[in-house]
Amino acid sequence: MHYKSRFLVFFIGVVSIFILISPSHSQTPFARGMEQFNEENYEEALEYFMEARRLEPKSSVIAFYLGLTLRLMENHKEAIPPLRDAVTLTPRVKEALPELIDSLYQENELNEALYFISVGEKEGIFPAKLFYLKGLILSKQGKNLEAIEAFENAKRLDASLAQMVEFQIASTYLKEGRLKESRERFKTAISLDPKTDIGTYAREYENLVSDKLDQERPFRFTLGLGYKYDTNVNVRPTSGPFVDIPSFSALLSGQRDFALNLNFRAVYIAPFSFKKPYNLAIQYFLNADRYFRRDDYNSIQQNITLTPGYNLSRVSLMLPMSFGYSWLQGDNRDGFGSGTDFLNRLKWFKDAQYVKVYGINPMARIMLTQNTVGEVSFGLSQKRYDRISSDAPPIAPEENRDGTNTNGSLGWSYFYREGKGILSLRYTFANEDSDGFNWSYKEHRFSFSTIYPLTKALRGQLSLDGIFTNYKHENTTFGMKRRDNTFIGSFSLLYGIFKNTDIIAQYIYTRDKSNIGTYDYKREVFMVGVEFRF
Repeated sequence: MHYKSRFLVFFIGVVSIFILISPSHSQTPFARGMEQFNEENYEEALEYFMEARRLEPKSSVIAFYLGLTLRLMENHKEAIPPLRDAVTLTPRVKEALPELIDSLYQENELNEALYFISVGEKEGIFPAKLFYLKGLILSKQGKNLEAIEAFENAKRLDASLAQMVEFQIASTYLKEGRLKESRERFKTAISLDPKTDIGTYAREYENLVSDKLDQERPFRFTLGLGYKYDTNVNVRPTSGPFVDIPSFSALLSGQRDFALNLNFRAVYIAPFSFKKPYNLAIQYFLNADRYFRRDDYNSIQQNITLTPGYNLSRVSLMLPMSFGYSWLQGDNRDGFGSGTDFLNRLKWFKDAQYVKVYGINPMARIMLTQNTVGEVSFGLSQKRYDRISSDAPPIAPEENRDGTNTNGSLGWSYFYREGKGILSLRYTFANEDSDGFNWSYKEHRFSFSTIYPLTKALRGQLSLDGIFTNYKHENTTFGMKRRDNTFIGSFSLLYGIFKNTDIIAQYIYTRDKSNIGTYDYKREVFMVGVEFRF
């Protein structure tokens, strides 16, 4: 919002009338220039004023109008010399001073502009306008706090400048990174007069600042509540002794059930992460299932991840370190065979302990093009399982699943539809070294996922995984090496009913094709829910 010269209309009108009625000037180039100037024919006026200036080089008034015309034609560089003459020749044209200062500001002649401001301050010439211009100059010099003080003085002296001042202060706070103060000032500028150009610009900037504030929130929370139907809660195999032998098959009956699902995510991003190349994020995640009949499969998974990182120009380096803990109700029920004790008695935290996982996963993300990102990572984790039933027999050594997992992955992502759509491909290799002879394996995983905005409020999400697992040793129970080919498909629809609130419908299909019937199964999960982000 640069200061413009049209505030001089009244002054120009008076001077032009005086000139036109003067016999000595009625046919002069200057008089003809004023006629064209008053009709806003600036190119024609410029020619007459240049001729008049050649004839009367010591005239401060002619110099002023020549400079003013050049400014109106956005030629600030050529406007400076005649405007400088207008404020130094006798008689001095006071109205030329803010015009000169603004042209110097436009041409980045900031030191000279500040000099003429000091001259105007000493003589009390248009103090409010000079404070406003001083604020613009100080802001351009990076002296933001001094600029804000100058803008405040301009508003105090002239209330008509309030909206422009509020807009400039908001912009200056934005440069300082003080987003909350910036947003409040933009709101004030809008409230003063939303229909002006400044009000319109302020609204656009206020929306941008609000989005940036939302992106730079240090705390973010997500809460999801869902109701799901699971066709194979206990992973009942399609064949093998647990299906073929009636006494075993009875143990796996009732594989279908409904459940309530709760998930919660809390993220803290250190504020310096938005301004410095280094960053730090802490995330806590919880997921819980409460089944209606198969309450022995009630479960809670919790995970906390600490992720320091460092950003280069096109590369981001991260070092996620995580700890996860899972609880599975198992046979820890009350005497009536129900699972009501889960979460209801003080010992549940200890009795239902299932597995602990510690891991570290250094990774690098590389900006390949404006819309594509590559990723490479390496992971190392350890798993430790607990007995989930106090009266269960000791686990056979060859079935001990405690172990160390090492993995590496390569990923590629493409962003489209203004970043609202994502297409991702990933390959992961994992090597599991378990303490138990039967659970060591090598695995290849191929993943595809995409998010596609169907409408402004509706998004579709599809993910496909092919997992090929080859176990290293002959299984001691079945006398052969186990091989699993697992295929997982998931499709979701997310509909935004309010800002930060989605209704979600999801379908997940899993098919594990194993050469050992006991591990061969298929499973479908249908779920509907709602997710809140705050």
